[in-house]
Amino acid sequence: MTNPTTKEPRKIPPGYIGFPIIRDIKFLATVTSGTGVLDSLNHARRHYGTMFSQYFFGRINIACGGQDDLLWLFNNDRKSLTEIAWPPNIAMLLGPGAVANQTGRYHRVLRSLLEPSFAPKFVMNYLKCMDDTTLHELNDWASTGDYQSSEVFKMYALRLFYVSSFGKADEEVIATLHDDFKLWIGGFMAITVRRIKGTSFDEAMKARDRILDTVDMLIDEFIKENPEESERAQTTIIGRLIYGKDKDDNRMMTRDEMKDNILNLIFAGHDTTYASISTLLYHLSENPDAMEALADEVSTLIEPLDSDELKNAPVLNACIHESWRIDPPVIGSFRKVANTDLEHKGYTFEKGQTFNYSILMATTDESLYKNHDQFNMKRFLPKEHPLYELKDDSGIDPLAGRTNYPIFGGGTHVCLGKAFAQLELRVLAARMLKHYQVEHQQPAWILYGIRIPKISTDLKSSLPSALVQGTFLVLALTLKPSLRLKFSNRSFLYGRSDGAGVAFEVHKRAKMFVEII
Repeated sequence: MTNPTTKEPRKIPPGYIGFPIIRDIKFLATVTSGTGVLDSLNHARRHYGTMFSQYFFGRINIACGGQDDLLWLFNNDRKSLTEIAWPPNIAMLLGPGAVANQTGRYHRVLRSLLEPSFAPKFVMNYLKCMDDTTLHELNDWASTGDYQSSEVFKMYALRLFYVSSFGKADEEVIATLHDDFKLWIGGFMAITVRRIKGTSFDEAMKARDRILDTVDMLIDEFIKENPEESERAQTTIIGRLIYGKDKDDNRMMTRDEMKDNILNLIFAGHDTTYASISTLLYHLSENPDAMEALADEVSTLIEPLDSDELKNAPVLNACIHESWRIDPPVIGSFRKVANTDLEHKGYTFEKGQTFNYSILMATTDESLYKNHDQFNMKRFLPKEHPLYELKDDSGIDPLAGRTNYPIFGGGTHVCLGKAFAQLELRVLAARMLKHYQVEHQQPAWILYGIRIPKISTDLKSSLPSALVQGTFLVLALTLKPSLRLKFSNRSFLYGRSDGAGVAFEVHKRAKMFVEII
């Protein structure tokens, strides 16, 4: 006879749990290889379906990526039945006041203070500074005779967000933030949260402290130069954070909350933007028909750029959405059961059980996206477009924010910066292909984590003659396929047709588990 007080063993979804040490090595090998994450997901999906158990970050997680799984998880998020479940090192790096670390009422209050700065209509305030910055950067890239590292794209992404945040650029501060952010991000893969001198986590936490000191100084300067009624206070991200109030209880952000959230927002506007840019360029260079169609479309855009015209440019948006689908800049995030046991698919999940919801699993679902591993921007073209073909139509609206295209997450923690990210990528793609011709050469494959040797200027002489007519810039991005891209000025740009160009070496970006807000 069964003892009624005896608790039956908990049943969890099937999956690979493995043995200590061996499973840790397997996890590290997976996340540090160019295609390891997707290969691992595909293997598990074939064997276990869209919900399965796996071991990483020192714990058993339930991975899920089916539409029904994501809908269930996001609905529970809205009901506060689940909460954020970052690994301890990431939670510490984000900070105690970061909205990305919060759940429940405190999360709602912080989010209400942040949302006005990223509402679609308010984001239009950033168009001019984004456009000016982009034109300046493109001109610099085309004019230099030096070979550069991938830092130019990272600096561009950081500069875009900085100018939108503060209304002006301070190159010394931007360079300092850039250097510290590299160290800070390095702590995301730390295996310990102990502040042991010389470890990546200790260096990351030191960088966090320096970033917060820099942000503290910037806040003081902004308040001194821009009173609440000033234009910059009303039209910049930092201005809205400093002077904004919660509509329900008239609450303002504390200084510590402000610093933690500015750090998180700068990161969101830095790393994920950089990844989106490099991924889009890679897929366009590998798909000349898409690049040609996009170049034709943006050549007709009016001047100055109009946000509504960019928003409604069918090929531009189809290319961006398809690039994000095939290579999401963020491939997943974490939740855990809050206080009440939850049930799904016949399983009972107890308090504290963690979930890794997989954006990548959803966007590579063959039942949703035929030939999911192939870039095909026609999936998202409207029916009235001349290039539309019924056989390619996914029938999915990427702007609807549903579980069939969860690029920006879901539930109460859906990404605040969605409209901002869309605008900056639209501006760059439009300006680049309206004013530059893009060519690529010598595609190859590298693995994430392998150091790319510095390219000397002697390489110029070995390039085909078509690539050495002008000046060049080589970007070594953290992507896996590599190729050279040349941007040659179109004849109508700046009133000249001197053949000046930019050569990029692009490596397709490896994936990260990061969610901002």
